[in-house]
Amino acid sequence: MPDLTWYRQKRVDGGIRTGIELGEDTIFGRFEEGSEEEDPTLIWFVDLRCKGPNLPDDPLAARQWLLDHEGMIRDGFLECASDFEAGRDNVPFPLLWSGFSSVPDGIEMVIACSTNRRRWGTSVPSLLRETASHWRELIEQLTPAEWVGRGVT
Repeated sequence: MPDLTWYRQKRVDGGIRTGIELGEDTIFGRFEEGSEEEDPTLIWFVDLRCKGPNLPDDPLAARQWLLDHEGMIRDGFLECASDFEAGRDNVPFPLLWSGFSSVPDGIEMVIACSTNRRRWGTSVPSLLRETASHWRELIEQLTPAEWVGRGVT
């Protein structure tokens, strides 16, 4: 059963890594350099984790699937943000949210996010809203992983 994960992570050094994984393989990615001394420790992360037999198992089709379902995914990030408007207590495991209004048959979808500092925990709703607002741009900015890129013409 294919697993498809979109992720975005911010590091202590200000770097932001965004990508798509298909199974255990990174298929698309982008890294925005930070401006401080290198420190890869994460400040926060947000994932969209998808699982199910009806997901594509081809890298280009997987990326397109995330774009084709943009409306549902954006709505999910906005609903999740509303559910956690007041923030959340800083606990050692990620927030997991699966309240999507509609999901394609045979697919399970979960938004997972976490922060390593309490002050960032109160900003989770704005992070989720920002993700929703820029979903298409965040996907389109990604470049194929080297092994995927060899098959892209």
